[in-house]
Amino acid sequence: MSLDRFRCTLVTIRAEDTVEAAARLMRDRRVGSLLLVRAGRPIGIVTDRDLVIRALAEGRDGVRTTVGDVATYDPITVSVGDGIETAVFLMRKHGIRRLPLVDEAGLGIGIVTADDLLVLFGGEIAGLGEGLENRTDSEDSR
Repeated sequence: MSLDRFRCTLVTIRAEDTVEAAARLMRDRRVGSLLLVRAGRPIGIVTDRDLVIRALAEGRDGVRTTVGDVATYDPITVSVGDGIETAVFLMRKHGIRRLPLVDEAGLGIGIVTADDLLVLFGGEIAGLGEGLENRTDSEDSR
């Protein structure tokens, strides 16, 4: 399956923006991560977990701490030409839940999340179950 289905309007933020601004942007846009981009290319990612673990849990001031202080730079990305199995492999290998999606030129065009993949695979499995349940002759499968 193609990763093209994960194209979306990316929600981006600047490294100099505050952690508080990032939290509000995540809330308002209903996303769990924001990309830092330069010339359209993902250079970093900050997640809701980063805000909690790297800022709040460390006692940092959300108004004074910048996104650049808590972001992960050089994020692992996946290409729109790759298959879903590549995204799953990269998430498992690197222990991550989100992958910026890039086009052939390396420009950010979306994000693939573990939640998205679970929903997709759940639908595929449900479809398989329906097909098995609705077979016309139970003898065909024996």
